Amino acid sequence: MTASSPQPKGPPPAAKKPAGRMPQGLPKGYGPRRSRVPAAYKLWMGAIIANLAGVLAAVYIAKIIRGIPASTGTETALLAVYYTMMVIAAVVDALWLDEVLFKGGFRRSHLQGQDGRQAQSGDVEEAAASMQRSSFSFPVLLILSGLFTYLLFNFINNDFDNYYRRVGKHVTSLRGDNPENATKRLAAIGELSIRRDPEIIPILTRQLERGGDVAVWAAWAMGRFKDVPAKRRRPLVEPLLAASRSDDRALRREAIVALARLQYRPIASQLKTELRSDIDSLSSESSIDLRLLYAAGHVQSMELVPLLEEILRGKGSVEAQQAAAWALFQHIDQRGGRDVVPILEERLPAAPLAVRCAIVHSLGYTGDENSNRALIHAYDTATPEERATRCGIVSFNLRPDGGDERVDLFMPRDSFEMKILQAMGQIRATTPEVRAAVEPWLARVVEGATDDLKRSRAESLLSGIQSARDDRLIKQLPSEP
Repeated sequence: MTASSPQPKGPPPAAKKPAGRMPQGLPKGYGPRRSRVPAAYKLWMGAIIANLAGVLAAVYIAKIIRGIPASTGTETALLAVYYTMMVIAAVVDALWLDEVLFKGGFRRSHLQGQDGRQAQSGDVEEAAASMQRSSFSFPVLLILSGLFTYLLFNFINNDFDNYYRRVGKHVTSLRGDNPENATKRLAAIGELSIRRDPEIIPILTRQLERGGDVAVWAAWAMGRFKDVPAKRRRPLVEPLLAASRSDDRALRREAIVALARLQYRPIASQLKTELRSDIDSLSSESSIDLRLLYAAGHVQSMELVPLLEEILRGKGSVEAQQAAAWALFQHIDQRGGRDVVPILEERLPAAPLAVRCAIVHSLGYTGDENSNRALIHAYDTATPEERATRCGIVSFNLRPDGGDERVDLFMPRDSFEMKILQAMGQIRATTPEVRAAVEPWLARVVEGATDDLKRSRAESLLSGIQSARDDRLIKQLPSEP
């Protein structure tokens, strides 16, 4: 008898079920399911990645466009990437919001092509989502997401879009040396000269270093920054000083005028040299640059007064003499500035009428009441025709091409006699010696006036002088006991 193998105790082992087969008898939809990542989570991660990548790219691109002088083509490509990243971030954000708020109605209906037939297969949630009014809700979400992305990018980039509209598009025109674009480059500098963004001064400084017409215009543009605080003007001085020593006469002169407009007084010596050069080279074909005289009025350095006096006494054109009179009275508040008053008074009797108009206007701003005698003499020695002549103004442009930035001196326009009365009204008459000369003379003007306006102005001036004092009231010191 052969030995039999031992039989295992207990019930027989159960048969293995085939993997992946559903238990028999369970309703459809029940049983183990394959786990999957929710679409909302995927879109959330996508939104984070898209926004982060977009912000990093935007910061990098904005930095390049602001600081690196790339070519126009490169800049156009960079801008395309910048706004493409913004659009991608906005679309991903909108898809995520659509998934969270509307169960992915847009994704299911338009991207996956699902419809209400999902209800027949038992997937009620997908069917409900596919029936959402995504054609209305998704565009609204896209607009809101785009607005958020735009604000986010600009906040991180220090308002880059506004910078590009105001500054960047003009900087684009400055790039390159193509002669065909020379006019655009100069026009771009003209536009930048009226902006006050922090990036403009470094941009103009780079143009100043290029030389040629671009540098001349850059120097002019930098001179227009006289309206910014002194702290912001400091970076302008060093590059303009370097340009003021240039061998290029146009650039040197433009830099000197710019520094004068910024009231950088140490430039007075170089300004004096330029004025001296113009005076010594006067001919029928050359004249004194009126912008140098305008600059002298801004610098207000007493070392320029002898040259201004020389011009006022007949060197140069009538307009140059008028501008010299204007520049002289600008020195009145400087130490020794009262010395310009006798210079103006001495030139008044023999000057051409146009120059006399300028001197009378200038004396009105000196505030020296002793000038009343010189003004009375100018009135009395003028012919009736000269008194009625309307005084002109001196106009010139500071821009290198002679356009756009116009300066008008001796405004408002008026007749010579009215200019005299106006100047006397500005300097007044308070001391007994001056009043003794002015009051009787004004009374005679009032009595002989045939023009109502002249009579009214003379009466008003006389009344003002008389009302400021009362000779009957004499203050006496108290007697000692």
